Amino acid sequence: MRRTTDLLLRISGLFLLGAAVAAAQSAPDSKPAPAPAPAPVKYTELKKVAWPPKTGVKTPGVQIPITSLKPEAEIALSGRPGSFLFTTNEVLVPVPSSDQIARIEGRSNKTLDPFATVAKPCGGVASAFKNLWVVNCGAQSLARIETASGKIVTTIATGAGTAPIAVASSADSVWMLTDDKTTITRIDPDTNTVVSEFRVASNCKSLMFADNSLWVGCPGEKRILRINPQTNLVTNRIEVTAEPVSMAFGGASAAENAVWVLSRAEGKVARIDVKTNKVVATIDLGFTNADGNIAFGDGFVWVTAPGFPITKINPQLEKEKVVQQFVGDGGGQIQFGLNSIWLTNTNYNNVWRIDPKRIAATLAE
Repeated sequence: MRRTTDLLLRISGLFLLGAAVAAAQSAPDSKPAPAPAPAPVKYTELKKVAWPPKTGVKTPGVQIPITSLKPEAEIALSGRPGSFLFTTNEVLVPVPSSDQIARIEGRSNKTLDPFATVAKPCGGVASAFKNLWVVNCGAQSLARIETASGKIVTTIATGAGTAPIAVASSADSVWMLTDDKTTITRIDPDTNTVVSEFRVASNCKSLMFADNSLWVGCPGEKRILRINPQTNLVTNRIEVTAEPVSMAFGGASAAENAVWVLSRAEGKVARIDVKTNKVVATIDLGFTNADGNIAFGDGFVWVTAPGFPITKINPQLEKEKVVQQFVGDGGGQIQFGLNSIWLTNTNYNNVWRIDPKRIAATLAE
């Protein structure tokens, strides 16, 4: 009797086990739970570097450890951030790996629901003609989306290259670097159609509209191209140091407005006089391979590059020089907006918001 009972229990157990396995195999959506994403590194966890650093500007009092500069806010993102765009009260940061544009509320620094209508938003974002214009690397197109809701208004089949800053706007058009050959495409915002295309040097990496002209940075050419938007013709080819990768526009006064160019190979910043189309000053950053970007705001030129998250340059004509250089971990993209310096830390998937007054008050050790 006992043997019979044991046998029946074994048979029942095997039956239940087989049923469980069969159910698991037939379940249509049975997938293992995804591993949680690692938390972004905090400001307090930045890696300290050996001091003094071997490179950088050696003027006494200029170099400062980045760990001495505390941001006003740290905002975690879902992936590696792209460039910035500022609206009246928000900061927008494309995150291509997450298929979304992160949104940060300007007053509270809190993250809002992201725009998730554009697959792999890349190449920057432009605000013009009452909408946002976003390069869509997923669909090889340009998306026009509502500023408030993020809903797509229309999609324009343009193609898309790998330029970090690939879209800009003028008074009557949206401009885009649409491949790596490089084709510059002009879009009419009234009809949402491509109205012209023309070719410049291959692998141009940045596009900007300033001083009634379109400016294009082409690392392989050692030149900045100035283009007349009325004729689509290159009017000036301005030679700078090797591999220009980023541009900005501004000056200590309106009369001193200039185009500022960060060149990667030698780690130098060129000042282009927009009246003469000549380089009138070159500022040495003290390091090479400057894979970063440049911005203008609060009366200063700002540069970020690996190992040197923030370099601050006085833009006064004939007095151009590095006045502060923060050394260490972090950095990626830098921009000025909403009365603050915004710095992405691409290796840590976060954004810093920093008061320029705090930067000025942070002194060398």
